[in-house]
Amino acid sequence: MPIFTQSYRSFEGKPQRHFRWLIVVEQEFKTLTKFKIFKILYLLAYIHVLIRLLQVVAFDIIAQDPNNPLQALFANLDVAEIRGVTFFSFLYLQTPMVFILTLYAGAGMICNDLRNNLMEVYFSKPLTWRDYAFGKIASLFFLGLSITALPGICLVILHNLLLPGMSTLAASWWWPLAILAYSTALVLPAVFSILAASALMPSQNYAAIIVFMVLIANTSFAGILSGLLRMRNLLALSFPMSVRRLGELLFDEKRILFTTSWQWCLGYVAVVCAIALLIIVIKIRRQEVMS
Repeated sequence: MPIFTQSYRSFEGKPQRHFRWLIVVEQEFKTLTKFKIFKILYLLAYIHVLIRLLQVVAFDIIAQDPNNPLQALFANLDVAEIRGVTFFSFLYLQTPMVFILTLYAGAGMICNDLRNNLMEVYFSKPLTWRDYAFGKIASLFFLGLSITALPGICLVILHNLLLPGMSTLAASWWWPLAILAYSTALVLPAVFSILAASALMPSQNYAAIIVFMVLIANTSFAGILSGLLRMRNLLALSFPMSVRRLGELLFDEKRILFTTSWQWCLGYVAVVCAIALLIIVIKIRRQEVMS
């Protein structure tokens, strides 16, 4: 049948004016969930969550039963007690999985679009560079929070349900705020740094390698300098250590690695995030103009 004899349905929808960045988020997660490696990494991240879940359930059930034979054991086992530092330890031990998962998911987010000329497709739609940038950042940010803040806050809620009472609520009401703040401090710098590398490098592999090498060099330099000069406060030059210092403050951790002011550490983290964000914005705005 000749093509000109067929009729086509006209477009009856309306352009989305708000939350257009959700289109980018949806596309990223749709793409990521197709890969088996991503699913395996995500499940590995939740092994630690499962261990903490068992800890919360075991401690709260035993704590409610003074006749339980394990009561004496748990009473003398500080590591099993559910406190604010328990969640600091949980989030800090999740840091490697946050880095690995966001690196795998984000290293190719921008460079793959550039290589496959997908920028022209995105910007031919009613999307601006702000929608595109915010969508990419939000995708990785939500991914990171899903293995840090989300399970952490759920564990706090579970703790209050299993051990109800004003004493539990009074001790734990601020934990979700601290969990969310520290999770943001862990995830956001990783998101900005990885996407900045993805914007600068020609391929996903190069972006992953450059992020990994910069992190190793930064941590090694801080450790060597601290050891040579015998000044533990120089460990704050290590970006991961500065982020840890913020967590120690938020959860009132007494066992601190160094005494550098948290304001300095916060400023260090903010400057790195600002530089990375600037790189992302410049690269994407340039592509919008070219498209």
